Amino acid sequence: MNLPLKELSKILNSYKNILLTGPADPNIDIISTALAWNIFLVLKNKKVDLFFSGKVIDLPFLNDSKKIKKDFNALNNFKIILDISETKVKNLDYNIKEEELHINIIPQGGSFKVEDIKAQIENYKYDLIISLGARNLKELGEVFKQYNNFFYEIPLINLDNSLINENFGQLNIIKSSSTSLAEISYHILEKNLTKDMSTALLSGMISATNSFQSSQVTPITLELASNLINKGADRESIIEHLYRTKDIKTLKSWGKVLSRLKQDKYIISSFLKYNEIKSIPQDFKEMIKELILVTNSAQVALIFYQLELTKTEVWIYTINNIDALSLTEELEGNGKYNFSKVIIDKNLEATQKLVLKHIANKINIINS
Repeated sequence: MNLPLKELSKILNSYKNILLTGPADPNIDIISTALAWNIFLVLKNKKVDLFFSGKVIDLPFLNDSKKIKKDFNALNNFKIILDISETKVKNLDYNIKEEELHINIIPQGGSFKVEDIKAQIENYKYDLIISLGARNLKELGEVFKQYNNFFYEIPLINLDNSLINENFGQLNIIKSSSTSLAEISYHILEKNLTKDMSTALLSGMISATNSFQSSQVTPITLELASNLINKGADRESIIEHLYRTKDIKTLKSWGKVLSRLKQDKYIISSFLKYNEIKSIPQDFKEMIKELILVTNSAQVALIFYQLELTKTEVWIYTINNIDALSLTEELEGNGKYNFSKVIIDKNLEATQKLVLKHIANKINIINS
């Protein structure tokens, strides 16, 4: 695989404080790959934080999974500096009065002057960003909305396997022929692989390919997986946690989805009734993605959920090269490239007829 390894190495060697991030509600491939990168960068004596907006699937079988931050700290600090070369500090406290912060400094053996105090804004906490699996900056979600200047001002490495990536980084490593981010990262990290890194990357590859059942899988993909196992990747642990640890409530909920499953050419659909959503698993999106992969000709999956008697929510999942947001634009869908959510003020049956017809027309045009 042709990769800009020298340029990447030069950038990584130039920075110390790194943020690893990616799209909101990241999938298992993105999370696993981020954890492998975290191990690699820490071994290179980098200070690393991992953060994703939205819901992050828990992967307890992977080391360092608990290091993914739940909150994103302030990017820069406002610092107040007091010159104590002549007068020392005896005590310090503060309180908030209405909309003001009052800092009380009691001197010891003297007094402070106004000119003893200065204020400054520190630089950003991070000097490099590595984005994994985001097609554009907006896909980073809430963190980009709140701190968009940060993402424009700090150097950024953009790693993705999407054909429509917007090349928003200073260095863009985009390999659309790869099955997963984990597969691309293998070629970057292979000389430094540890057992934990290998397990993380294999986890990403297994999840992204539905245990190597995807049509994108090549002999090279299988060879890389074999190499990771030889490096110590714990395949049994991955399979156990990704596929064999569903509780009874999860299996019943998934059973309802499967029992109601219908297919019309490129579209598969099912539905959940009121309150049944409470028992769906945290990796439901991953399960739907796997369902699309193993269903012949399927390109779109629709899950209808009855919110109220005359209100229905629809979740639209698509394969990699189909834009869910484009499919649902007229229905005012919101979400990201491979997942969109629509709310229709109709009952379940009427919503199914409306949305299925709309999506079918769009998909038929794409495939014509």
